[in-house]
Amino acid sequence: MATRVRKFVIAANLVYAPVLLYLGVVSDIPEIAAGFPDYVAHGLAYAVHTVLVYALLLPSVKRARALIFAVAGVVFYGGLVEALQFFQPARSVEVRDLLANSVGVGMAAMTLYLVTGPGATGGHG
Repeated sequence: MATRVRKFVIAANLVYAPVLLYLGVVSDIPEIAAGFPDYVAHGLAYAVHTVLVYALLLPSVKRARALIFAVAGVVFYGGLVEALQFFQPARSVEVRDLLANSVGVGMAAMTLYLVTGPGATGGHG
């Protein structure tokens, strides 16, 4: 991966993950996805996160391993963000949000698998 693209992927991950965390625990829920149902916004947000984490991992490990790690990591991260809402009185932990996050992750993973092709590999690991 070209150095410029690699730096962009790193920067995107360093910005995106904290933004998801902030939006997940802030007491005033911003109207970022006005017009979208909550579960659609969750699915899209975590689908994008999956793609970013996959792109971050791909140069270091083979495609299948990058996909597995991205899926596991992003689902875990979504669960952690949702669990942190327990400590925010204005927010509530919702299983529906966790499911929407996971569906978004799964859809991104299936799309990445199909788009990158079963024979493609990245990196050496």
